[in-house]
Amino acid sequence: MANELSFPDCWEEVTPEEWVYLLKLRHALRVRRGVSLQDIRRAWCAFVLERRGYRFRRKHETDDMNLVDRLAGTLGWMWVVDDEEGCVAMDFRTTKNLLPEWQGLRGPASHGADLTFGEFRYATAAMNLYNTDHYESDLLALTATLYRTPGTGGRRIPFCQDNMPGYMRDAVKMPGWMQWGVYVWFAYFCEYLLSGSFVIDGQEVTFAPVFGRREPDAPRSSAQDLGLNSILYTVAESGVFGTADDTDRTPLLRVLLKLLDDKQRADEMMKRMKK
Repeated sequence: MANELSFPDCWEEVTPEEWVYLLKLRHALRVRRGVSLQDIRRAWCAFVLERRGYRFRRKHETDDMNLVDRLAGTLGWMWVVDDEEGCVAMDFRTTKNLLPEWQGLRGPASHGADLTFGEFRYATAAMNLYNTDHYESDLLALTATLYRTPGTGGRRIPFCQDNMPGYMRDAVKMPGWMQWGVYVWFAYFCEYLLSGSFVIDGQEVTFAPVFGRREPDAPRSSAQDLGLNSILYTVAESGVFGTADDTDRTPLLRVLLKLLDDKQRADEMMKRMKK
């Protein structure tokens, strides 16, 4: 039976239920005394096995525990452990949204496919504030910006800064340990935006030239270097999407494609001038 079960070996294979349970276990690791990383690894593996159809049997308890221990040993991709400092951190690395919805609130589509430029700007501002002071109110603001009630067609209602008080009243119901999961997804998305590749209209695109090159061993970006306000006014001045408000309502990836095209045209012009 165990051989027939699929067990995740990367973030993309984790289900929403498994992700929420992992976040809950991470919270226990942080606040409960006597809970070790191995404890939560085992608990998560047992949860995943049971969710995926494995039946734990009392007569074969030793075999079951051996299986759980073996699978717990495969989770090196999930955690970073500093042996010298004794620090443990989750090594989250996917742009797939593992929490697409929660109690009537709809989150962003995977890979930022439906993020608008304005929504991304406000979420980035909230994330940067949270990175600085770690206030729960900033974490809530980030969650409220990204998770909203669905409207026509089941999609999230369009983001509007003026409606933030209402968004926050809805999002405050989400536990703080789960809001941290929203944060870690968005933080990785911002990092990936600087150097990763996206498939748009069947073509692989990287936006690294828009933001400038980053050294491979440089620390993770907090998205403070994205220069989003500057981008907003530069694009708005061109009028390609309309006013600044119109640009804020434009899909993020479309805005970045425009900037990438401008960058490539400018680079080509500079090459011709040097000849």
